[in-house]
Amino acid sequence: MSIYAGSSIDGVATNVTTETKTVQSGRTRVYGVHVSGPNQAGVLELSDGSTSKVKLNKGAHIHDMTINFPTPILFKTDVYATFTTEQITAITVFHSGGTNS
Repeated sequence: MSIYAGSSIDGVATNVTTETKTVQSGRTRVYGVHVSGPNQAGVLELSDGSTSKVKLNKGAHIHDMTINFPTPILFKTDVYATFTTEQITAITVFHSGGTNS
């Protein structure tokens, strides 16, 4: 029988309220996101440098949504978020690595 001793990975949640921002610098794994906004459709994009890694569509009928990725998504250089504040007012990115290590 094995005993779970917890994880050696330090998880971090970063809240973003501006339309374009570097969420985390350095090699980072993203585990999921929480998206908040009004009843308007919007798009959240997470990029690694100039490469788009995640593009999420928020429906017009949804205020908040949380998405847990089935496996962490690796960003080799940084995690950069873009969205329009009229459709998405804030995001929280759940991640580990980068300058947290």
